[in-house]
Amino acid sequence: MSRIVVNFMHGRGFIFNAEDYLKLRFEYRIVGNLIGVPVSHPRNVNQQGMPVALSAYEVKLLLDKEIITLVDKTGALQRVPSDDQSQQYGAMVEQQKQEMHMPVVEKRLEAFRKHMPRIIEGKRRKLLKSGVKEEDIHLDPEQLLDQEKERIMQEKFDQMVQIPLKYPLTLEFSECSIALSAQEDIKYRVFKSLWQQGGFITTGDAFGCDFLLYPGDPMCFHASHTVHVLAGGVSRKLDAKYLIRICRLSVVVNKLCVIAYVDESSDEVHFETLEWEGNVTNKGDTF
Repeated sequence: MSRIVVNFMHGRGFIFNAEDYLKLRFEYRIVGNLIGVPVSHPRNVNQQGMPVALSAYEVKLLLDKEIITLVDKTGALQRVPSDDQSQQYGAMVEQQKQEMHMPVVEKRLEAFRKHMPRIIEGKRRKLLKSGVKEEDIHLDPEQLLDQEKERIMQEKFDQMVQIPLKYPLTLEFSECSIALSAQEDIKYRVFKSLWQQGGFITTGDAFGCDFLLYPGDPMCFHASHTVHVLAGGVSRKLDAKYLIRICRLSVVVNKLCVIAYVDESSDEVHFETLEWEGNVTNKGDTF
C-alpha cells in the first residue's frame, strides 16, 4: 500500500490533496482541521476548505501505523525558483488564462449566432446605403462568425488567476519525523487509546478540554465526551474546584466529562467518567 504524503511545516502536518484527506477521514477516522476556503465559494466565511492541518497527535499516530510519509519541503520552498521553474509556472498561468478566456468567447459567439439574421440584414442595409449594388453583396455567415471570433480573441477581459493549492512543480524533499515532549507524549497515548477503541477524536480547545470524542464522523454527530488528560497520573492531587469546573463545563455543553491518565504501576491508559448529578437532597424540594 502506497503511503500518503503529508507535508511538515511549522510543527504540523498539512495535506493538500483532497482524495488523500478523504481516505484518512473515512478509512482511518482522522478528522484534522480544514483551514482553507472552499473553491466554489471563496468568500464564504462560514465554510472551510483545503488544505487540512493535522495535529501532532494525528501525525504521530499515522506515522506509527505506517499510513503516511512525513516530508519536509521547507528548504526547497524558501529557495529562489530557477529560470526553468519560472518558465514552467508562467506557462501554467497562461494556460489557465486561456481556459478561463474560452468560455467567455464561446458565450459571446453563441449570442452572435443567435442574432445572425439581424446582423446580416443590418450589414446589407449599410452596404446598400454606401452605394453597393444588391447583386454585389455576398455575406457569408461562417466568415462573419470567424471575423467576430478573431475580434473577440483580441479583446482583454478581467480575469481571476487561481493560486494553486498544491505546489505545482517538482521539489526536492527529505523524510522527517515528529518529536513530542513528555507531556505531549502522555496526551498522545490517550489519543491513541481512544482511536483504537473506534472513536473520532478532535482537539478540544474550543470546549476547554484536551480532546473531544465523537460517536461518529463530526460532520454527522455532535461530540459526546470532553476528555481531560492528567499529566501527573494518579499521583496528581486533584483540586475540588478543578473537578467542579470541568464537570460544570461538560454540563453546560451537554457532554460527559472524562478524565484520562496513565497509571504508573501498570503503564496503561485509564479513563474515569464523571457525571454531574447536582444536589441530590434538594431534588424533591418544591418552591
